[in-house]
Amino acid sequence: MTKRPATQILRAAVLFLSIAIVSILKSQTPPGAAVLAPYSSCQFQDGLRVVRVDPLRPGVTSRSVETDSGPRQIDMQAGLRMLFAYPNTDYYANVKAELLPAANYPQLKQFLLDQFQHLSHEKMVNVTPRSPINGFEVHGLDGKILKGGPLGFYLLFDDSANVVTTIYLLNQRPKRREFQSMEEYSDLRDRFLNSYTACIRTNQKQPQ
Repeated sequence: MTKRPATQILRAAVLFLSIAIVSILKSQTPPGAAVLAPYSSCQFQDGLRVVRVDPLRPGVTSRSVETDSGPRQIDMQAGLRMLFAYPNTDYYANVKAELLPAANYPQLKQFLLDQFQHLSHEKMVNVTPRSPINGFEVHGLDGKILKGGPLGFYLLFDDSANVVTTIYLLNQRPKRREFQSMEEYSDLRDRFLNSYTACIRTNQKQPQ
């Protein structure tokens, strides 16, 4: 029997290990996660960046939202949480992109709109942004002053892909934020919504 050289044995072992690792990673990737990849790889001309991306924790397949009629469960097939920030500032936006089951997407969308209605009792409904924006159905709420927690709550629906994006526009310490008035906040918000949705659409056209 001819002995195989040690280098051939080593190469075969490395190849086998690589195939095994790829197989394990694929098995750990939630079904449909590729649909959300375009949401997490955006850059912006004004310096805004995605600085952190977290997938759903293993085993998490739903979350609860509050409505005027009580809590409702939102089922998810995949999800990403992304944190956005400008250079040398606190986090600007906390964004969740979620792939919802196609079979009950209309009902889940209504639950999220019911949550929006529930939250609108405390904030101002933003009627100025045009909707849709780059094909996304947009619903938004904003605070009245630069005080408290999140200043804005926005829902972006992509009905063709069964994806909802929830955006919390955050308040920060005055010296650690990109805006210093509600007017500046509004301008930055509108620029962000337009740029982010345009980026997602561009990314969706790229091979995954």
